[in-house]
Parts: sequence; structure tokens; C-alpha cells
Amino acid sequence: MSVHGGGVGAAEAAVADCRDAPVWALPEQDLVAALDAAHRLAQRVAAVQLSLVREVDGRGTARAQGASSTAVWLRERLRLDGSAARRLVELASALDTGAPGVRAALADGVISVEQARVIGETVQTVHTAAGAEAADKAVGVLVGWAGQFEPRLLRKLGRRVLDHVAPELAEAAARAALEAEARRADRDRHVTLSELRDGRLRLSGHLDAEAAGLLRAALDPLTAPSGSGRPALPRPTPARRARRPVPARPTHR
Repeated sequence: MSVHGGGVGAAEAAVADCRDAPVWALPEQDLVAALDAAHRLAQRVAAVQLSLVREVDGRGTARAQGASSTAVWLRERLRLDGSAARRLVELASALDTGAPGVRAALADGVISVEQARVIGETVQTVHTAAGAEAADKAVGVLVGWAGQFEPRLLRKLGRRVLDHVAPELAEAAARAALEAEARRADRDRHVTLSELRDGRLRLSGHLDAEAAGLLRAALDPLTAPSGSGRPALPRPTPARRARRPVPARPTHR
């Protein structure tokens, strides 16, 4: 699809013609084939849009027109959600600066936009851990997997892609990832005990699985219902309110 010489306009007109076609008359096989073709076309159009977004961003068009960023400009111009506009700019940049094979696969309609996002992020991680050659191999492996798996599963599989493209580095990378996850868990782990106005206590926080297991083991005996053979947690008593003195009743003579 060419963006020059009215290519986008011609494509838009062709899609409009398809929109008005009576799909109810299609045999089931043709209906499914048309759906597959429409999906491929949507991904190819998305690749064109991302290329245009990247060029707009690179030229500084948004700031020239008074917007604070390209994402803000897209949000207003295309009436997008703010996070959707931001992801559009980020993906356009990632496809432009990352492995060209990801951009080509999207342009050919072989992968979807969300799959392209997952593959781009995974390939960048592989590039950092194992270099450009391994990253190029990872593109081929992940694009092949994209023909069988949706983005969420593709992301999970991508965590082990080094086993396929650089097995000599996979063990060290997995160990580094586990260590980084442990550091994040230590950083984010906390428990807060707050006293409420009515005398009750509120327990809140974030724990990893190991710490949560220890806390649960400590609390289970205290929260068991009465009659289970384990001591029940005593109910908190509300704070006593200060009582005003009651005036004495007048005596009648």
C-alpha cells in the first residue's frame, strides 16, 4: 500500500466498497476467508498508520501546532484515549528503531498490532542480554510462534526464547531475571496496621508469596471460627466514649 499518489485514499475507497457488499450471500468458506483477509488488511493499515505517527513525531509536528507532545496531539486529533495515544507513539518508535523484521511482519499482515508490541519488547530484551545476532534470530522464532499463540501466551513463551536462540546465555539471563524479581519484591513488600476511629484495625500491604504464607500461618489460628479446636480471634472492643454526667432529678416537696 503506497501513501503517495492517493494510495491511502484509493485503499479507503476500496474498503468502503467492501463494506457495502452483501456478506449474507457468501458461502461459509468464502465468509471465513474474507474475515481472514480483512484481519490481515487491518494489520497492514495499522503498519502504515504507525509509520505516519513516527514521522509526525520525528518532525515535531505536534509541538509546532501547540501541543505538549505527540501523544496529546493524537489524543485530540484522533479522539483517542490518552493511554491509547501514548501506546501508539511508543510502538511507532519501537518498530522504527527496533528489529526491522517485526515491522515487516506487521506490514505483511502476518502478526497483529498487539503481537508486534510483545515481540518488539521481547526482542529488545534479547538484544540487551545477548546481542544483535540473537535478537535477529528471536524475531524469526517469535513471528513463527505468533501464528499459533495470542499476545498473552506469546509474552510468556518469549521469556524462554533465549533457550532457542542463545542457550548458552539462557541460564544466566533467567537467574538475573529471578534476582531482579526478588529485588522488586523486597522493595515493594510492606504491611501497614492502621487504627480506625471506632477502635477496629485495618491491615493492608503488599507481600510476596513466601511472606504471605508466613502471615497466613500466623493468622489462621486466630481467625478460626469457634468450635474448631483453635482459639478464635477476640472481637475488638470499641473505644469507650466519655459519658456526660446525668443531672439529678428535682425533688418535689
